[in-house]
Amino acid sequence: MTRYLLFSIISGILMGFSWPTSGFTPLVFFGLIPLLLTEDFIIKDNLGKKKLRVFFYSFIAFLTWNIITTWWIINSSVLGVIFANIINTSLYSLVFFSYSLVKRKLGISPGIIFLISLWISFEKFHLNWQFSWPWLNLGNVFSERVEWIQWYEYTGVFGGSLWVLLSNCSLFLLIRQYDSYKNRNRFYLNAFYRVFFIILSPIIISYLFISPSVADKYNVEDKFKVILTQPNIDPWDAKFVKTNTNLDFFKILKDLSEEELIKEYDFLVAPETYFAEGIGENVDYFQYTKLSDSINSFLKKFPNTNFISGISLYKTYQNSEKSPTRSANKVRDNIWIDYYNSAINISSNRPFEVNHKTKLVVGTEFMPYKWILEPLIGNLMIDLGGTIVSKASQPISELNVFEHSTKDLKTVPIICYETVYGEFVSSYTKKGGDFITIISNDAWWGNTAGHKQLLSYARLRAIENRRYIVRSANSGISSIIDHKGKILSTLEYGKYGILAGTAEKVSGKTFYNNYGDFIARVSIFISISMILILFVTSNKNFNYTTPLDSPMRYD
Repeated sequence: MTRYLLFSIISGILMGFSWPTSGFTPLVFFGLIPLLLTEDFIIKDNLGKKKLRVFFYSFIAFLTWNIITTWWIINSSVLGVIFANIINTSLYSLVFFSYSLVKRKLGISPGIIFLISLWISFEKFHLNWQFSWPWLNLGNVFSERVEWIQWYEYTGVFGGSLWVLLSNCSLFLLIRQYDSYKNRNRFYLNAFYRVFFIILSPIIISYLFISPSVADKYNVEDKFKVILTQPNIDPWDAKFVKTNTNLDFFKILKDLSEEELIKEYDFLVAPETYFAEGIGENVDYFQYTKLSDSINSFLKKFPNTNFISGISLYKTYQNSEKSPTRSANKVRDNIWIDYYNSAINISSNRPFEVNHKTKLVVGTEFMPYKWILEPLIGNLMIDLGGTIVSKASQPISELNVFEHSTKDLKTVPIICYETVYGEFVSSYTKKGGDFITIISNDAWWGNTAGHKQLLSYARLRAIENRRYIVRSANSGISSIIDHKGKILSTLEYGKYGILAGTAEKVSGKTFYNNYGDFIARVSIFISISMILILFVTSNKNFNYTTPLDSPMRYD
């Protein structure tokens, strides 16, 4: 028992300390092996309650991993970190538990195939349901090792997940066979081959073949100039937020940028929810507000500059007895409001453009499955430093790229948490974006690994789409990232100021742009097929064998 517990904890520690931004990435290639061995030991021992013990020890491993990597949520809410870690841990444990059941029924080799395909299928599912929390999808682990993963332009992060799982499972199978090797030199030679072909080969391919070809494959065109503002406003300072109006925040922006804008910049960018006075601005009447008039008057001094900013908006519905949308919040009888976390694009000579955030944070910004849960639990939400009302999201089919008013230059406006969603960003980029703009407010988490990881994940989106990224974060880290995922310049965390620099327009679509998460779709097909096979054979007395051993049965 002590050995099993120790192995489970070691597995969680190895996975946790492999994670960006300060982890040692190579640990991830071995991190799951102790847990795989623990499951194998449990199946072979003479003790009972095998199913319960497999789930328990996998829960310990995944909980350890979750706590090490996402403990920083506690800076926003104790309840939030408990909810995120328990739910995420339980889901990963169910995946591993399912692998154990299939391994028992069909044997070790089919079990490993099922584990890999089901794990990736779960990661894809975790990107799309309303309790989405894909922060720990395995492919994210390489965000600080972008030189290893230039092939993400073909596979996206699921290529990284497949890489991690293949490495762990292949080495686990080898270790499992250790006693069968009479010639130890042959064992070590086999281990070397597996490490080289599974772990090292993708890195070599990235360094020697893909990275040098990027300049030839993608047309790097005109350069453009950006100013990224970092106002460093403390979102926890209720007094500051409540006593300052949107016009006050605009004055701060002017003080930050006006002197530098004289040098003629193409874009001025402010962070997520920069204008967040009260409940926000009415989206239907924004162009008639004092804030809109002030911004337009300011931009007339800089006719070639576009201003992109985060803003809180709302839309009202009257004379409606029932909720007009699934996200609407009832104000009083027959009056409803949708609240939005939005991005706007304003210039002095064109109507403003607006997009609303699509990927909302569970608890902070919306109640998942609100139309089901709200009648049962009311407005109970996880307080991650955010809202007591649900915000509305915008379908990706309705999103538009932001266009520069005087140049042939288009950008994809990504809002904070949306950074984590690879195929979402890619689908958005396919609409014609020449570069990606990220606006973010990570200050809720304080100076922890949270804001560093989110910046690091942006580097993956740069590679997948082969686009430059300009990122304005309220308290940092604001940055400019090139199309190979290299961070070119930053404004350090907690600093008030601007980051002025140059980015480049890149054209051409990547394989990932065209085909998205194809690895996940193949994995889903394999998982479903194996579940059907298991279902068909469950009532029959099959006696499968594999080259390694016979399938194992629970006591």
